Amino acid sequence: MIQFAQIIFILSVLVILHEFGHYITAKMFKMRVEKFYLFMDAGFALVKKKIGETEWGIGWLPLGGYVKISGMIDESMDTEQMQSEPQPWEFRSKPAWQRLIVMLGGIIVNILLAWLIYTIMYASVGQKYISSEKLQQNGLAFGEVGEKVGFKNGDKIISVDGKLQPKFNWLIVDVLLSNEVVVERNGKQVKLHLTDEQIGEILGSEGKNFVKPRFEISEGITIDSISSKSNFKVGDQIKGIKEQKFVYFDQIKDYLKANKNKSVDFIITRNAKDTVISVPVNKEGSIGIGETVFPNLRTRLLDVYVQEVESGSNAEKAGLQNKDGIVGVQGQKIKTLNEFTDYLKANKNKEIILQVVRDGVAMDIITKVNEKGKLGIMFNAFDKKQYQVINHLSISEAIPAAIKESWQMLVYNVKQFKLILKPKTGAYKQIKSPIGIARQLPETWDWEFVWNFTALFSIGLAFMNLLPIPGLDGGHALFTIVEMVTGKKLSDKAAGYVQTAGMVILLTLMAFTFGKDIYQWVMDILSRK
Repeated sequence: MIQFAQIIFILSVLVILHEFGHYITAKMFKMRVEKFYLFMDAGFALVKKKIGETEWGIGWLPLGGYVKISGMIDESMDTEQMQSEPQPWEFRSKPAWQRLIVMLGGIIVNILLAWLIYTIMYASVGQKYISSEKLQQNGLAFGEVGEKVGFKNGDKIISVDGKLQPKFNWLIVDVLLSNEVVVERNGKQVKLHLTDEQIGEILGSEGKNFVKPRFEISEGITIDSISSKSNFKVGDQIKGIKEQKFVYFDQIKDYLKANKNKSVDFIITRNAKDTVISVPVNKEGSIGIGETVFPNLRTRLLDVYVQEVESGSNAEKAGLQNKDGIVGVQGQKIKTLNEFTDYLKANKNKEIILQVVRDGVAMDIITKVNEKGKLGIMFNAFDKKQYQVINHLSISEAIPAAIKESWQMLVYNVKQFKLILKPKTGAYKQIKSPIGIARQLPETWDWEFVWNFTALFSIGLAFMNLLPIPGLDGGHALFTIVEMVTGKKLSDKAAGYVQTAGMVILLTLMAFTFGKDIYQWVMDILSRK
């Protein structure tokens, strides 16, 4: 429910301010605003009240919102008033340049909102991002699809279309939108050119997770889950392979792929003792261990937090939540994840007191360790803090930095739209409705995340409304610009037909994206039963 509460809050802020952009510019040019609605009131409204000449309300259908301006054919599809003579307070009676400003008012407010949020965030909590340089100091590790399209474990991305994006999250987007990627491989530069089909394969399977930082074996790979046929046991810590020394875990994976249907001698630590076990490698190059491993158990416990609480577990019953930070047990400070998991194994079936920090508030939580030495929680396996850059900016520095960030986000929206228009990439399948977006939001309320996401979404909403599609602000603006250039205005009858066609297209797209996301949501629920 927290996820959906967040998306409703974000949508409400964006819709209200977007429509306020239309409202304030309409009032500025003395146009009459008949309605101002958050969400659509198809059939009925949840709340409505008339103040002056404007009816203010909240609709029941969370698909945007609208401002109804007299003398304009808009989302309300009310054409009745167009039958009478134009009145001086009507939209249609005003000069084209005034109508154009009203049409662009919402888009302008969305861009200003993003700029304002970024400015405040940079000047308060700082400009934060995962550094491309820091994260790939030891090279990168790629999933199966990443290797298939030409990347190799250990590659460092040194440029994408001639530039290196300093923010790693956007660097990966750059790769998926690129014409040319240059990587450093064994001291040499290698150029890669991804085809639309290869990009589609990445988007359809691993998405942005097709590339990750490399993890050193010296820091330990502790097995968290196994298949029934595995010679490993849960809790075993992989140290390496007997006949060959490796530095990174992905090197072991490559070794296994090269030794399918063979037995490999692994050096492991089990019950605090080093030993060697012979492990059969299957025809897929797998050894039967689960994907949920802790690649860096020597990470400081202070630097990580609870990522997932298993349903029905002792942790859930005790009240542990996502984003909780565990800083100690029984009043004793625990420094590393390794120490914490060792403590749990030594206290099976016992009740313990955890020292927890939640939203900056310290608290004690009493819980019980199960017979396997577990609580039913999973930590974030990727410690972002070690790769994070935080630039604390003054207001004078934050303002231009926020403008630059807003512009870059707009550019990325244009690039991603171009990708969607390429059918072979299958990028159109990745379009999500508010339901799909909500399911990707964190399950705990994080104001820093909410406001950053609001700024990002605000730029996306501005770009979407700029598209010259009938029914969107960009469609209205296009016809107005044509009128300003040619001196010819689209007839009210033709405008009605165009608006109807645009609404049909938009509603069809909405039905498709909502249907897809609801279907996926239901299937995910059924798969967990």
